[in-house]
Amino acid sequence: MRRTAQCFLIYSFLGWILEGCYNWFAAGRFQKPNFLYGPVKPMYGIAGILLAGSYKYDRKHFSGNCCILPLLVEFCSGWWLKHRYHLTYWDYSKEFLQLGGLICFKFALCWIVLAQCVVRWIQPCLEWGLRFVGSLAGWKVLFRVFLLDCLASTSRRRKACLLETVK
Repeated sequence: MRRTAQCFLIYSFLGWILEGCYNWFAAGRFQKPNFLYGPVKPMYGIAGILLAGSYKYDRKHFSGNCCILPLLVEFCSGWWLKHRYHLTYWDYSKEFLQLGGLICFKFALCWIVLAQCVVRWIQPCLEWGLRFVGSLAGWKVLFRVFLLDCLASTSRRRKACLLETVK
């Protein structure tokens, strides 16, 4: 369980970097609005853990999972943000073969390639590296900071939603 939490935090941070770099090339700015205060994107952490587990326990269906799991995480994340907090951080409604503006064909292809990279190169490197630094006490601190960030961010968003409904 501890290794899973560590990988989750690392994938969440790597996702923040990935989105930042994409935004830098697409819009000229590294950072775009984020649900959390900290430099993490939990949807990448969730997708990374699901993909690594899928590869480890079910290689027979892994190619299909590379297509389905990232899209499912992206769709559910976008739907949750939109319906729970009235937030839209991405909109694919003008893209080819899109669903609800939350997922689209172009990025589905990107997620498939990224999923292959995750399980073939990134996950083995993480497992190797975590053997050496996996027991450091700093991981507990990082995870607690992440949880506090989640609490503070959801509280802030909930208050914003309440104020919006009062208006």
